[in-house]
Amino acid sequence: MSKGAQYAQTMNNDAEQNKRMQKKILAVVITTLLLFPIHPMEGLSARQSKPSRISLLIATGPPGSVDYQVGLGLASLWTSSLRNMGIRVSAAISEGSGENIEAVKIGDADLIMTDEYFCYSAFFGKGPYKDKPQNQIRSIAILWPDLLHILVKSEKAPTSSLQDLEGLTVATGLPDSACRRLMEHLLRENTVTKKDVKLKPLSNIAALEAWKTGAVQAMSFSGGLPIPTVNFFTQQNIGLFGFLEVSNSEIANLRSEAMPNVFGAKIPAGLYSGQDKDVNTVGQHNMLATSALLDRQIVYELTRTIFENIEYLVRIHPVCSNISIEKALTGLKIPLHPGAIQYYREKKMAIPEELSID
Repeated sequence: MSKGAQYAQTMNNDAEQNKRMQKKILAVVITTLLLFPIHPMEGLSARQSKPSRISLLIATGPPGSVDYQVGLGLASLWTSSLRNMGIRVSAAISEGSGENIEAVKIGDADLIMTDEYFCYSAFFGKGPYKDKPQNQIRSIAILWPDLLHILVKSEKAPTSSLQDLEGLTVATGLPDSACRRLMEHLLRENTVTKKDVKLKPLSNIAALEAWKTGAVQAMSFSGGLPIPTVNFFTQQNIGLFGFLEVSNSEIANLRSEAMPNVFGAKIPAGLYSGQDKDVNTVGQHNMLATSALLDRQIVYELTRTIFENIEYLVRIHPVCSNISIEKALTGLKIPLHPGAIQYYREKKMAIPEELSID
């Protein structure tokens, strides 16, 4: 039996759970619509509704995610800062990095927030994109580290390690999410369990409902610190959960083949309610990307606006304190868009040859 066969996966959601989930998502979306411009990802690729207006769309993530929260803030920042140039940016909810990669490929989105695994795999034709490289993708900047959070019911976490997942049902992100892929590879490359671990693809909001009803005994989330969904959950469930840790050897196994760009990281003690010590885990870079087809001057202005407004972005979410021009290319392997290169060169940054292909 292969390692992967040890991990049964379920795709069936309880009908009542879906109804409750949909109501909660609808409430979140309605609230957001009152504050930010949100539109479906349909036919909005850098088109001009008037000669003087350039409409762009950024694909973010699901409600409750860091990408979603920061993506809304970026859209608002760009629209207000670049209004005189006719640039208007809207933000779209998505299921995760996989959907975002597809959106920029077919022209449904102009900008995407994505994790390094999906972007790297897509550009180089690896993993889920094996022999189907998406060569039109261009990077703009590394943003922050996304860290894996694995939470388990207290009585199910005697060792605070992956072994505690034996026989449990784990809520992961949706099928196109970085969290889902990360959990699949982490378990597959580390055969530490004797019983099946069932991975249940659920949105952040549905995962909380499934925990409440007992449909899952563990949850996994991936994102910049702190993750809004985890923050809410821990405040409401002090003493009822524990964090699982990922060891250095387990990260090494993950890096050896499936996800070579991941790294060890810590969730610092006290970040969440009821978390009194550091949690060792695995992380990967979150990045902003676009299409090679997007106009050079537009990308230049978008890039410039980000780095000239870090303080504003930190007010949107503290994870944005990780954004800096000094870190923008750290670990980057996806070629840069010429507009981003123009900005970095103005700041006297050296651009590695492999990042400048256009």
